[in-house]
Amino acid sequence: MRKKDQYIYSSLTDILREQILSGFIKKDEFLMSENELSKYYELSRSSVRKSLDLLLKEGLVVKKAGLGTFVSPNVTVQKSKRKVLRILTITPSYFVDHCLPFICQTFEQQHPDVDIKLLSFPIAQFWESLNRCIEMGIQPDICIITDGIFQELKSMDDFVSLDRIMEPELTSVYPNLLNGFRKDGNVKAIPVTFSSICLAYNPRMFDKYNVAPPGPGWNKEAFIQTAGQLTFDTNEDGIIDNYGFSLPSTLNRWNVIAMQNGVDYNKPNKQALLDTLTFMHDMIYRKRSALLSHLQLHRVAFQSEQVAMMLTTTIELAGFGEKLPFEPKFAPMAFGDTPKTLLIANALMVHAASTERELAIQFLQTACHPDVQDKIGKSRFLSVLHPINERHWDRQDLESLHISDGQLREAYYQHETITNNQRMLEVNNELMLYWEGMESAEQCAQRLYKLLSPRKKNAVR
Repeated sequence: MRKKDQYIYSSLTDILREQILSGFIKKDEFLMSENELSKYYELSRSSVRKSLDLLLKEGLVVKKAGLGTFVSPNVTVQKSKRKVLRILTITPSYFVDHCLPFICQTFEQQHPDVDIKLLSFPIAQFWESLNRCIEMGIQPDICIITDGIFQELKSMDDFVSLDRIMEPELTSVYPNLLNGFRKDGNVKAIPVTFSSICLAYNPRMFDKYNVAPPGPGWNKEAFIQTAGQLTFDTNEDGIIDNYGFSLPSTLNRWNVIAMQNGVDYNKPNKQALLDTLTFMHDMIYRKRSALLSHLQLHRVAFQSEQVAMMLTTTIELAGFGEKLPFEPKFAPMAFGDTPKTLLIANALMVHAASTERELAIQFLQTACHPDVQDKIGKSRFLSVLHPINERHWDRQDLESLHISDGQLREAYYQHETITNNQRMLEVNNELMLYWEGMESAEQCAQRLYKLLSPRKKNAVR
């Protein structure tokens, strides 16, 4: 059995086991169907089935033909006599999978009388799951979230303001990182790792096809030429199967190209929109040197060395781990005249109703400690502390990642570029025909400009 398959279904087993033993799913209560679990956790049916089989062997669930799987009536939820720190996490998450374990390990070494309990929920249902936990009497102490999830939170009063109690830690992180987790002047979450959207490349493919790697002065024309040189029909069947560049159709990737071409969603410029959309259409359909992809295809194509360059994050690359047969390098992004990029981050919050608030704060302090951040850096995740990144990354990489001088130069969270979540959805919806090549860049730019332009109020008669 491949390690990847084993890891996938054992991870779901861990998630469901903790939900059962914590009382989130009660005895005699039915679990979601295999099909529902598959969609909910974005796993294959076979992985879900193997997870349920393991829980069946452990005596935690019972299967009834034609009815489904429910929690065994013999399950007993035992209250620990030790202190318990309950953490709600998102899934899937490279940070949770690769960094959280050694944060927990360090904390447990410092607090041997404390048990850490993790409950994981899909990103799309995270806040809904949190509310359900509280309704069932399961009070979380800490939440691990992303900047995107943070923006969906409606009641900031439910979480502790960290400005005073974690002032030393907050002053140590890159200042721009806190912009994604500040509400009404208060910092409600502290980032523990982050990444800019960056351009990674496979140096082995450059060497294999004798293409000069990116260097100083690399510009848009050089990028276009390089992508073309690395696009091939390798088996001569008339179908391109090796691309110079992978371009995901998700807004949190291609938006970098828009930003570098001067697109401002709050003050739309029709020419900037047209330049962006024309460039992407040229790469995909005219030059045919870019693979239009969803995120899963995007990752698989890079792993299988059928894509030479990709818009990605250090978090995504670190999450690949040993699955990448090469060491990726980073190139300057030169899609336009404005050197901007996007940010993403993982952060920790303390729930205001936590019964172990002091321990929760200490856990956050542990996650931000230089020794723990050094472990994060060694794992090829970016640390929130600049000296750690200086230690583990070379100068060229730091420049490509926009952090060479200790500051995040021209780097913004998605919500800072499009301040309205509904507007993000509208922009995505307007591009469906464009991505399929069924609409010209001019037509799409016109509709986006109309969508983004301030709407005039009806004159009062």
